[in-house]
Amino acid sequence: MSYFREKKWIIGCIAMAVALSLLVIKNIVFYKKYNELKKEVINNMNTEWYQLYYLFDMIDKNYIKNNFQDSGKFRLYVNQICHHFSSTGRPNELTVNMRNLLLNAYDSLFADLSLEEGPLNKEKASELLKDMNDELLMISKEIVDMQDNEKEKLLNPKSSEFIEVNTQVKNLTDKYIKAVDDYFREYGK
Repeated sequence: MSYFREKKWIIGCIAMAVALSLLVIKNIVFYKKYNELKKEVINNMNTEWYQLYYLFDMIDKNYIKNNFQDSGKFRLYVNQICHHFSSTGRPNELTVNMRNLLLNAYDSLFADLSLEEGPLNKEKASELLKDMNDELLMISKEIVDMQDNEKEKLLNPKSSEFIEVNTQVKNLTDKYIKAVDDYFREYGK
């Protein structure tokens, strides 16, 4: 009788060791998959923010410094970047704030500047776009220049880095949406 009890005990221990080994292997596989997905999300973030940086830099070099000439050449590109920012992936507060700024302020102001009959007030619209573009260029450059481990912190809405960047973007969003709304109210037909 004790022989069978010992066998059951040994078989139970072997089964437990096999089960624990399988769980360890499964956790290792999940951990590797998690890291791969995190890298993919960071690569997507890099791409999105680099597109914004490139947009703001191109507008600065080829449009603003060219005395706001030939806006029609850039109109479609500006519109596409603004409307496609963060259209993939899971949105967070930072990307929602930036998207709101792009759609409700940047794109609409650029659309006004690119009208064939001319903007409502070219001087005011140009000044507003230049100021907005400068600040957005600075923020997007800061994010593009971050190391991947720093960008990883931007994935966590509770991290101090996320809160800092989100606060900057949120303040710009509030500031420029109000400024663009005021512009259209004041100079609108």
